[in-house]
Amino acid sequence: MNPPINIIRQGVGEPLVLIHGWAMNANIFEPIVPLLSTHFEVIRVDLPGHGRSGWQDGLGLNQQVECLAEILPASSLLGWSMGGLLASRLVKSYPHQFKKLILLSSNSCFVQKSGWVCAVERAVFDEFSRSLLKDWRATIRRFIGLQLTGVANARELIRQVADLLEQGGEPDPAAMSAGLDLLLTHDARTELEALELPILAILGARDKLVPKCMAREFPLINPRIRVELLAQSAHAPFVSHAEIVADLIREFIISPAS
Repeated sequence: MNPPINIIRQGVGEPLVLIHGWAMNANIFEPIVPLLSTHFEVIRVDLPGHGRSGWQDGLGLNQQVECLAEILPASSLLGWSMGGLLASRLVKSYPHQFKKLILLSSNSCFVQKSGWVCAVERAVFDEFSRSLLKDWRATIRRFIGLQLTGVANARELIRQVADLLEQGGEPDPAAMSAGLDLLLTHDARTELEALELPILAILGARDKLVPKCMAREFPLINPRIRVELLAQSAHAPFVSHAEIVADLIREFIISPAS
């Protein structure tokens, strides 16, 4: 039996599913939900082992995707950061269930390797792994700070995000460890290459976790991918630049030409 998955629904209209990133929960999207729920039924998901969703040992990418597919309606799909990896696999595995895909501050392969330099160095994730074993709460706080480095009002926004996450529920350390392994090992380029639905990638030029060179790489992976690079944004543009991101999402989903 799959673990229970927590979802939050707000608004009326065409369904839009939001999938959060590593160590986060559905509350992270609070800043942008009011801007989207006037046009869409916004469905936020707590990934397995995050927020108020359960966890089972051994849940890999395919098993987590299966858990999500069972509860999600036909919809457009947005994946932020690590959530983009799950969103891409969902679309690949269930192509008739999803209309459009939005990759928000996400990479197809988060860690540098031979032939792939548009990513962070492995040492970044190795350090997170070591820190996770020592003090996972401190690791999350550090990760929140990294997401908003370089944006205006960073300290205020970091406090806001920390408060939202605390209200949403603590992640299971085992789920966090599994997520780090996914970020470290998974390469979604082949599955992205094969997708035939409209795709929008929104990136931040100041992002420390997803280099801005992805603005060049995404269309090379799949020419269907439209890229928007936000000059003043870092890894959490739906927090720091919520209105801009919401406008891009609305236009992309509503427009018949996208």
